[in-house]
Amino acid sequence: MVSAPRKRRTDGRDEAQARAIAETSAFITQCLRQPELAVRIPIIPVGQGEFPPSLSSAFWEPILYE
Repeated sequence: MVSAPRKRRTDGRDEAQARAIAETSAFITQCLRQPELAVRIPIIPVGQGEFPPSLSSAFWEPILYE
C-alpha cells in the first residue's frame, strides 16, 4: 500500500513563529537603544561563593510579575 505524502501542518505555527521573532527583535532593539532597561543577570564565578536564597525572588519577581 502506498501512502500519500504527508502535508505540513502549520496550524498557525508560522504566524506564531513570525510574531515571536518580531517581538524578540523589538525587545533587543529597545534594549540596545536604552541599555538601562536591559535586565542584568547576576553572576558569581564557580567555586567563589553562592547566591543568598533571597536573591532568587528579588531577581525573578520583577521579571515575572511586571
